[in-house]
Amino acid sequence: MTLKRYFSKDFQKDLATLHLMDVPQVLKDIFNDQELLCFGGKDWVHVSKDLAPMTLSNRPRFVLSLLAVVLTDQCMQTHFKSSYAQWREQTNYPKFAWMRFGLYNENPLKIFSVPERAGLLPVDQTLAQMPEFVAFYLELMGDYLKKNMPHISLERFCQAIFKDRIMELDDGQVLAAFKQAFEQAVFPSAQEGWQQSDCAMA
Repeated sequence: MTLKRYFSKDFQKDLATLHLMDVPQVLKDIFNDQELLCFGGKDWVHVSKDLAPMTLSNRPRFVLSLLAVVLTDQCMQTHFKSSYAQWREQTNYPKFAWMRFGLYNENPLKIFSVPERAGLLPVDQTLAQMPEFVAFYLELMGDYLKKNMPHISLERFCQAIFKDRIMELDDGQVLAAFKQAFEQAVFPSAQEGWQQSDCAMA
């Protein structure tokens, strides 16, 4: 099964198996999102519980798909605030976050690094799927933006990801492979350079 087919056919079912945490009403009111749920916890403390329903061989495509939706959600929230309400209304994915006196986004790239470090992700299998994932993600976002938010170009969206401080995270083979494949796909010349932003999704 291709990653594209998995994302459209089975990902929503697997997503529903996550250990979801309800968000206090006061935070739902602040975010103006009555359906708000989150998963993960700080440093994805619930990673074992979240991945337990899936066989080891099915985890790479789930983790890759999960990164796609979380990365998009946080990029929209941080860098395209005027379009975020539309994104939430259309998708309503749970947020990768933790709570204390507020709701705090966790670094979306920990979706790669934490399960790898915990030995819960078959690294070689995930690395083998990385080129397919990056191509799929760019196609997915290009189509979504063109249809729903034509004022945001795919190039501008990807630039926002590259410039965000989440990219400072350096932890594991899978994350390193994603950074390299994503940069090569977006910047084929590889050396265009970009200035890091003071903004951060996490």
